Amino acid sequence: MAAVTEIGGTTSTSVSGAQRFFARAMFIFFGKPLLFLLPALIITGAGVYMASSEPSQYQSVGVLSISSETFLDTLSGTRTDTRSFETPAVTTARQFNELMQTDGFAASVIDGAGLGEQRANGSLTVLDVRENTYASAAGDTIVEVIAVAAEPQWAQQLAVSGIATFKNFVISSEASGTDVAEIFYDEQLTTYKLEVDAASAALQDYLAAHPEPIDSDDERDIGEQLEIAKLDDQLARAQARFDSAFDNREAARLATLQSSADINQRFRTLDEPSVPEASLSGLKTMLTTVVLFSVLGLLVSLAAVVLVSVIDRSVYSASDLDVLGANVLAVVPRTSAMKIDHARRLKPVPSATDVPMRSAG
Repeated sequence: MAAVTEIGGTTSTSVSGAQRFFARAMFIFFGKPLLFLLPALIITGAGVYMASSEPSQYQSVGVLSISSETFLDTLSGTRTDTRSFETPAVTTARQFNELMQTDGFAASVIDGAGLGEQRANGSLTVLDVRENTYASAAGDTIVEVIAVAAEPQWAQQLAVSGIATFKNFVISSEASGTDVAEIFYDEQLTTYKLEVDAASAALQDYLAAHPEPIDSDDERDIGEQLEIAKLDDQLARAQARFDSAFDNREAARLATLQSSADINQRFRTLDEPSVPEASLSGLKTMLTTVVLFSVLGLLVSLAAVVLVSVIDRSVYSASDLDVLGANVLAVVPRTSAMKIDHARRLKPVPSATDVPMRSAG
């Protein structure tokens, strides 16, 4: 607030430093408003251009329910204790996002979505899919698999493929040992079947060459009995090996099926990814971008006004003379007929008493 004081028998009007600086800033700004508003207009225009030229992005979301334990797992005991400090949803989302950082998994997601041709011609890259396909925990047992793409159909296909590829990866990881066992026992069954066939043929050939005696009261020669017993024992051993390998192969196959069924129960799809109808870059996003750039432009314009107010030494009001300690006797109001040819610069005055009595406009 201005105060009227008496200095050396004269009257002077004094103001605070903040008021003096604000008044100078207003004089400077309204002296050339278009010049100071130019940065704000340019930056706002850049924001409008960026908002209007931003490519459309579409998002598709699939929702999974994660269970740490299933009824089938309880019955079969296919998995070991997997208790953790993390919730099932957090663990699943972390595993999915870690897998997406690998080229192999990301490429599998693209191929599973039927977008291999787009990857080949460069319209869709592994890097794009890696950055825009991810999982997020939405609770203790809920996981959202999100895919963002330039085409709505691509987004839906990538989300579906991401879920399916992740399930297949978990199944193959947990059933990798049983898969190897199945392959091993399949090979063994082929070998053992040949042995069984060979032993059976040898026994049948020997019996054909040495038929039983015509008289039922007669017995085979002791040598024939021993040979038949030997061949029969070889057939029994070959058949036992074959049966054991077959049982082991079936056990491995059953373990694979149990793991697959268990994982399908652990990762249940609640909401299938759908084709998005609207893009992410809607009106709200565009307005947000324009507003942010407008605020930035105003801040730049304000900074320009403050900078000029600091470095400009021109006299704009009577309060500017207080810096020199000059006694202002009167202020002549400016009228439209007045004309100032050049800016007035502040010059140091030795003392307040040495300043001649004059008016400041």
